[in-house]
Amino acid sequence: MAIRRLEEGNRLNRGSLKPSATVSTLPTVKAMVNCFERYLNLTIADGNASSDTIKTYRNRLQQFLVWCQKQELYPALITTENIKEYRKHLIDESKSCATIRLSLLSIKHFYVSCLGSKLVKENPTMGVKAPREKREIGSTINFLTMEELQQLINQILPTAKIRGENTLKLQVLRDRILLGCMALQGCRSIEMYRANLGDFSYSYGQHYFKLDSKNSIRTVILRPDLAAEVIEYRQARIEGGENLTALSPLFISLSNRRYGQRLSRRGIGFIVDNYLEKCGLKHIDVLRHHSPHSLRHTAGTLSLQSGSSLREVQDFLGHRDPKTTAVYTHVLNSQSNNPASKIEIDF
Repeated sequence: MAIRRLEEGNRLNRGSLKPSATVSTLPTVKAMVNCFERYLNLTIADGNASSDTIKTYRNRLQQFLVWCQKQELYPALITTENIKEYRKHLIDESKSCATIRLSLLSIKHFYVSCLGSKLVKENPTMGVKAPREKREIGSTINFLTMEELQQLINQILPTAKIRGENTLKLQVLRDRILLGCMALQGCRSIEMYRANLGDFSYSYGQHYFKLDSKNSIRTVILRPDLAAEVIEYRQARIEGGENLTALSPLFISLSNRRYGQRLSRRGIGFIVDNYLEKCGLKHIDVLRHHSPHSLRHTAGTLSLQSGSSLREVQDFLGHRDPKTTAVYTHVLNSQSNNPASKIEIDF
């Protein structure tokens, strides 16, 4: 992953070396990357970072190192001005504010790790922030109406490409459970990707999932009808010859090439997007389009519409900050309580 050490002399950052400094006194890029690897495994999330988080940090850093190489900048000599140049590069590439923020965070951790091992003298990312995104409150909340959600659920039918009676049954059950967990229970795609059969449990008359969420393990109490389908799905897999364990993935691929393997995050997104497309709900108009994450928004919005309290929905969706949940309320209020409509005037 590390970039080769740059050629002596002609790869040094513009005017950044003192006359007495030479390439031999600088840490190699490999040494800096190895330092970052140790940091990722020992420090990020108090040493308990998920594999997805570590992979993301690695990828963001690699993109930065590639940019450094193209600009003939040596990573150990990067300045704050260089970081600002990289930020401008990301902006020019039309990267989102969230993407830029994550990239800068990854680079910051990279230099924090090198600074701790005395491979660099300072952290050049200090004070460099990602641009602020100007968005309307609630503009990111895209959800399906009750009628649209019912249309989506009704669209779950056997796929002609999948052959075999048991496999067809598995496909329908898998997809119903997947869409049900996301659109009715508010589960995230990453939680569905990480979920194992052992995360499905029963206690005190209720079935539930213990899901590996963003920064914690959260309990999702299942609707009885959805829980019944999970049980049926598990039994169908046993009848299909699978040797199931607690670590067996909840959602599996049914393609010939990857049959029985954990369904990838891309595969989950493909399944959801495919059903949205079939129902004509993927791109409704210029201002309204839906993604897999829209199903989570749907669960939160419809729960509030059905009479659940803000606190109940906060716990339901696993939001730490009630302000996050309050955005759903803002969306509903702006639709049903428009102050302009209360002005009594003929127009």
